[in-house]
Parts: sequence; C-alpha cells; structure tokens
Amino acid sequence: MAFKPLEKMSHSVFTLDASISIYRQDELFIGNAQYRLLKQILADGSIHAAAKNLKISYQYAWHLIDKVNRLSPIPVVVRQKGGKDGGGCEVSPYGKKLIQTYAQKELELIAFIEQSNSELEGCFF
Repeated sequence: MAFKPLEKMSHSVFTLDASISIYRQDELFIGNAQYRLLKQILADGSIHAAAKNLKISYQYAWHLIDKVNRLSPIPVVVRQKGGKDGGGCEVSPYGKKLIQTYAQKELELIAFIEQSNSELEGCFF
C-alpha cells in the first residue's frame, strides 16, 4: 500500500459576530430594530410610512416607538396630530443624537469585529 501524504485539512472558518443593544432599567431601549425604525421615521416623517418601507406592521412599529419613548428620559419621537395630511411624527433632537450615537458605536463594533476575525484566522484549525 502506497503512503499518501496528508492532504491539507479542510476546516470551517470561525467568525465572531455581535450587535449593539442599549438597555435602560434592564429593558431593551435601542437595538437594531429600533435604530432602523428611527432612521426610517427620520426619512419618512411618519411611523406608518416607516413601517411600510421596513415591511413591518404599523402595530409593531408603534410598539417599538412607544417603548423607546417610555424608557427615555426625553421623548425620542414626537407625534403631530391632525392637519391636512393627517399628522405624522418627527424624531426629536434627542432622538437624532441617539441615532448618531448608535451609528458611531456600531462602526466601532464593526472595526473591532473585523480586527478580531483577522486574529481568529490563525487561532483555530
């Protein structure tokens, strides 16, 4: 029987993954769903339009925003009732700061994950 040299061992690639979640009083304040919804409300000017664009129900979107506002020391989304267009809402200056802070922390996390994944490449076989 002929000797076969060891073939290069095939192995799965290990990767590290994570996401940002901000808690207040042990309850989720802002995670990815809330962040995406706030950004969409900022763009669309209404919870209804934002929900439609994100392909989530209005009820779910309203629940997310209501919880964020309830947990927040300052309103994040302010509703405007009535008017010829039926009202709408706007993201408050505090809400805009939350969006900006979340986005910055997400970029920092992505950089950390990319660096960590590069380091993991040589650690496991």
